[in-house]
Amino acid sequence: MQFKDIPSNVRVKSQLLHAIENNRLSHAHLFTAEDGSSGLAMALSFAQYLMCESKKPSDSCGVCPACLKSEKLIHPDLHCVFPVITGKGTSPVSDHFIEEWRGAITSNPFMSEEEWYLNLGDTNKQGFISVNEANELSKKTVLKPYENSYRVIIIWHAEKMHNPAANKLLKLLEEPPEKTIFILLTSSSENLLETIVSRLQNTTIEPCDENSLTKYLIEKEGVDEKTASEISYLSSGNIGQALKLIKGSELLEQNTEEFQNWMRMCYKARVIELTSWVDMITRWGREQQKGFLQYALHMVRESLVQNFADSSIQKVREKEEQFTKNFAPFIHQNNAIEIIEEIELAHKHISRNGSSKFIFMDLTLKMVVLLHVKNITLQETN
Repeated sequence: MQFKDIPSNVRVKSQLLHAIENNRLSHAHLFTAEDGSSGLAMALSFAQYLMCESKKPSDSCGVCPACLKSEKLIHPDLHCVFPVITGKGTSPVSDHFIEEWRGAITSNPFMSEEEWYLNLGDTNKQGFISVNEANELSKKTVLKPYENSYRVIIIWHAEKMHNPAANKLLKLLEEPPEKTIFILLTSSSENLLETIVSRLQNTTIEPCDENSLTKYLIEKEGVDEKTASEISYLSSGNIGQALKLIKGSELLEQNTEEFQNWMRMCYKARVIELTSWVDMITRWGREQQKGFLQYALHMVRESLVQNFADSSIQKVREKEEQFTKNFAPFIHQNNAIEIIEEIELAHKHISRNGSSKFIFMDLTLKMVVLLHVKNITLQETN
């Protein structure tokens, strides 16, 4: 992948190129970016530039043997580490899933973590990066780079590392192999060991600006200008989310439908129907459950915007607009904070492999109560 394939983030591209040109390149980088945004694409473009045999001032050449191999993710000095799931042996590592990885990234370099698990055909298991992965990296970095260039190790969703893996990686960062560049990617650097973060050069990959993303969607995805502009706005500059909206993601449509049904049943306190709804969502995979809760947070926040801000800054689709207008009066100053906290808590417990049936039933019963809290505004008295 080349820098020119990534809309926006001109500042980050310039910083990386400037560091290489002036021989001030760090051996270890941390790219902090939203899941599904340009973080992984930036890492792949950076890696390709480092290994390119005919570098241009602003990008890799795209045609030399090194670039062609990098594009296909088959360069022997490019190593990708990513969350894996059980199913391929007792000690799965990234190399066991490399063909699925190449296919997924070639198809969509702006893939989200949830989409990766969908590619693996199992959203019920949580991905992880084990100590076995770190052991494999140690073996690979003992050898010199195959093609006498840089060796680049990209660790996608580095926060998924188990502690033993993180500690093993720390040793590699403390004594970095020659001509080896580490690029760790995460959307939550607070979940990484502080000792690791302190050894990384942190670069924040900002969301695309709306104009750049709109242009990209028109030119690369063949979207008409009006639709492209609307999608750029709704996705808040997250290119992966924008691509989902274009494709009419089935998951997004399912989240929309189920959230609206859930809220209606909660408001009407239909306990029997809610019990059946909890049974249904319990059958979803954990990543899909987490995605649903993230969507629920989005809709609650958009309802607050409807109530307390200019509705022109709302980021809702046409299918969500009318529901939000009707739903917003039930999200107010007397219950909004608690509703958000309960959804975030449920997301946290699902992430920690808690019982999804217990978590969703508990959350549902709390929502029944919270949606009936009256919007009481204290009046000043003379």
